[in-house]
Amino acid sequence: MEAIQGFPIRRFDAGGPSAANDKVVTEARIELDINDGRHRLAMLCLPRELEALAVGFLRSEGVLKRREDLLSVQVHPAEAKVFVRGDFDAEALDSLSRRWTWGTGCGGGGTGRDLDAPTYAPVGPGTIITSQRLQELAAAFQAGESLWRETGGVHACALACPDGILLLAEDIGRHNAFDKIMGKALLEGIRVCDKFVLTTGRLSAEIVSKAVACRVPMLVSRSAVTSLAVKLSRRFGLTLVGFLRGGRLNVYTGYERLS
Repeated sequence: MEAIQGFPIRRFDAGGPSAANDKVVTEARIELDINDGRHRLAMLCLPRELEALAVGFLRSEGVLKRREDLLSVQVHPAEAKVFVRGDFDAEALDSLSRRWTWGTGCGGGGTGRDLDAPTYAPVGPGTIITSQRLQELAAAFQAGESLWRETGGVHACALACPDGILLLAEDIGRHNAFDKIMGKALLEGIRVCDKFVLTTGRLSAEIVSKAVACRVPMLVSRSAVTSLAVKLSRRFGLTLVGFLRGGRLNVYTGYERLS
């Protein structure tokens, strides 16, 4: 399925109405089939990099703990389904099964994680980076957002280290973009506990809780943060950076990782 679709529109500007064509990002409902139909979920997303999305979603929800617990992932585009088999956390799966359709994030996103579970602990020390280098990486991240430049209808996430951008993904929802990055990293054997994530979306509690589950020590956005995100970041030792744009940034928690 193509990532972009064209639609005829009526455009109004200072010269009045006119006929035109516009590029619109593709949104699709994809079903996630877990362990031969024992659990089924539906996701609204940009229908590409679906293997990474499925794996990253299970990882960031605490369902998939280790790469070796993942047995197989099969994408069936014609059926709009992804079939995943593995040795998954039963309690986390039961929590997920109480939700059927997961939205694209802005109001429809959610999480089935219980951050009071003993498996969730403060993140590791991570890495230290200068504010100047972080702004340089943010500029490189923005330059890589090709789908956003064409449609203006997606969010993006990137996994990065002080040396540069390692992985980048775009999706309808900020939650999905984060999951794709985590899925790609797991499938490619890239550690995330000493990296950080750049994102275009709001840093809310759901994004922080996904980072905790994946052991990501730093989240950076050009958008805003929420109060619960700040509180959770303090609790689990994350560095939370917001409003990284226009030559400035705000560090809300974990100041020790910025110099």
